[in-house]
Amino acid sequence: MKPKTLLVPLVGALFAVTACSGEAPSAPPTVTVTPTSTASEPDVRTVAWLDGMCGAIYGFVKASNEHASRQSSGVEVTRPWLSDNLGVRAQLAGKVVEELNALPASPIPGGDTAKKSLVDSYTTARDAAAEGKRKLDSSQSQTALDAALKALESAQKPLLETTDPFASVKMETPDLLAAVAAAKKCVPGAS
Repeated sequence: MKPKTLLVPLVGALFAVTACSGEAPSAPPTVTVTPTSTASEPDVRTVAWLDGMCGAIYGFVKASNEHASRQSSGVEVTRPWLSDNLGVRAQLAGKVVEELNALPASPIPGGDTAKKSLVDSYTTARDAAAEGKRKLDSSQSQTALDAALKALESAQKPLLETTDPFASVKMETPDLLAAVAAAKKCVPGAS
């Protein structure tokens, strides 16, 4: 059997987006993986786990981009607008936390550490947005408005971070590369 060439998006490209500007995320770089003819089928648990991780993150990116695209260019920041945006950001980040927490233990060495880092980041974003909204909705002070603006910035932090959450995960073995190639939700726009 002739080896097939697969195009696999780099898992680390999950965070290379510019959602705050309302622009669509750029296409991630690709790696060409050529499995040998002796390679076995990818481990189903590993593929499912990668799909869960990628699906949660790409789902957040997609929903954030859709929300940003519905915003008018040059919108005036009002209390109702800010309250609505904080509520949306809290909901989106909360969904990621729920989806990541629902994943089983990682079959990939270092995967649980990567997942915990993501859960921590999105929990911080969710909590900042929820608390900022609560304070804004309960007070008409300028201090509450300023705090809400800072909360919105914190809520958007996962979109702005460009670090590779899988940097500590060695994805170099043929089995892991085959699993990444089979993880359909690790392809941008597939979630």
